[in-house]
Amino acid sequence: MECLKKITILYAEDEQMVREGYARTLKRYSKELYVAQNGEEAFEKYRLYKPDIVISDIRMPKMNGIELTKKIKEINPKQIILFTTAHTESNYTLEALDMQVDGYITKPVDKNRLLNKLETLAGYIISERENKEHQEILQNMFENSKLIQVLTNLETIKFATPSFFELLQVKDKKEFEEKFGSILTIFEYCESSKECLYIKDSKEFIEKIKNSSEESITVAIKGLKDRFFYISLKSISDKQSGLYFICMTDISELQREKREALYKASHDSLTRLYNREKFDELYTLNFKQVQRYDRKFSLAIADIDFFKKINDTYGHIFGDEVLQKIAKCLKSSLRKTDILARWGGEEFALIMVETDLEQAKKVCEEIRKEVEQIKFENSCRVTISIGIATLQKEDTKETLFKRADEALYEAKRSGRNKVLTK
Repeated sequence: MECLKKITILYAEDEQMVREGYARTLKRYSKELYVAQNGEEAFEKYRLYKPDIVISDIRMPKMNGIELTKKIKEINPKQIILFTTAHTESNYTLEALDMQVDGYITKPVDKNRLLNKLETLAGYIISERENKEHQEILQNMFENSKLIQVLTNLETIKFATPSFFELLQVKDKKEFEEKFGSILTIFEYCESSKECLYIKDSKEFIEKIKNSSEESITVAIKGLKDRFFYISLKSISDKQSGLYFICMTDISELQREKREALYKASHDSLTRLYNREKFDELYTLNFKQVQRYDRKFSLAIADIDFFKKINDTYGHIFGDEVLQKIAKCLKSSLRKTDILARWGGEEFALIMVETDLEQAKKVCEEIRKEVEQIKFENSCRVTISIGIATLQKEDTKETLFKRADEALYEAKRSGRNKVLTK
């Protein structure tokens, strides 16, 4: 009777000898026993002590067991109540069953049968009590946690930390469900540089995490710009419940720092164009593709005329301004498919995919004219020379680049501020 020893009982019986006899047994096996000799006394003690189980005779003076049960159920509809009744009280028994009491035992009551019944009910009470305690502990942990955590069956939310609701700008579960429906509707799955993809269902969601090489995947939250989260998913021990514990870690700042680091690694800090390393990577990639699919491909190299003289005359700060303004001019003159980089010093390199020699020359001539029109406060006039080469069958990426460089050298040797091809 291990469970029964943790349970409090209220026992109501109007017959003194019966009451005293069973009271001794119940007191020995229960945690605490409260005894009443009629319905009114039983109800007063119920309100005072709130026992786990009520055992009541059906027929009692002042207030019978049926009336007592009705008043108790008004206070606690889930109260466990057990009746003792005689065979001749069948009408009372039927009414008691209609009230959904938890059982009845006929008189004379068999003590072993009574104790076994009480032990069963006590086990149920303790199980419910532990579940409630666990839920309260979990809820308390969630409510006092700054982490973004959710207990869910991947459709509805069972528990969530306040930080989760704050993130979604809702007050509670009810408002969340009204606004979003299923929890999966808020997530977009992100993988490397790909666009974020909507997660359609729980199976897909679970599979993405299981198939990930990491312990978590990266997701975005729809409607929250530039917010990213690592998300881990763990099934709780009771697999029949279908519940999962989701933990979200805000990595928005980490992602921003990562993007900045990648940008710095691939861009020139002064002109904000691609740097030489990134250009080499994109040049190699595009060269292989155009060779494989036999596409048109042109390469141009531009150089600022007399740039050393500009630096010597006006200073390096003005020289930096010249580089920045020319870079901005070049960028604004390009097509979406063109790739521009600062090759080094005062030189720029331009990749033009699906562009033949005549088209490339036209683009570069427009660029040359635009640069010539740039105005500076000190009235300095700046021009550029450009050399162009278009891919031929026998070309490697080295020979193509060499021909463009030779064309640039010829443009500078023959007077500068011009576009030549090779």
